[in-house]
Amino acid sequence: MAKVTIELVGTARLSAGKKEVSLAVEEDALWRDVVAALAQKVPALVGQAIVEDKCSLISPHQFYFGGRFITDLDEKARLKESARISLLEGTC
Repeated sequence: MAKVTIELVGTARLSAGKKEVSLAVEEDALWRDVVAALAQKVPALVGQAIVEDKCSLISPHQFYFGGRFITDLDEKARLKESARISLLEGTC
């Protein structure tokens, strides 16, 4: 398990009422798994930034990690301990 920090930006921050959230996820998790863990930790994001299925994001919300927007939630996240991920309303 890797402990990661999700920085909430824009409407995600307003909906959650906090600036960041710490999560524990498997290092080889898919990005969908990160969404599900975030939905469980911050239910206020469901319907605002996270789709009701709790495994995808509501457009235009996206993760930003490693210098790029994550567009394929079925991709392995390859997270390391202390990774920082942003959830923001991105444009591609």
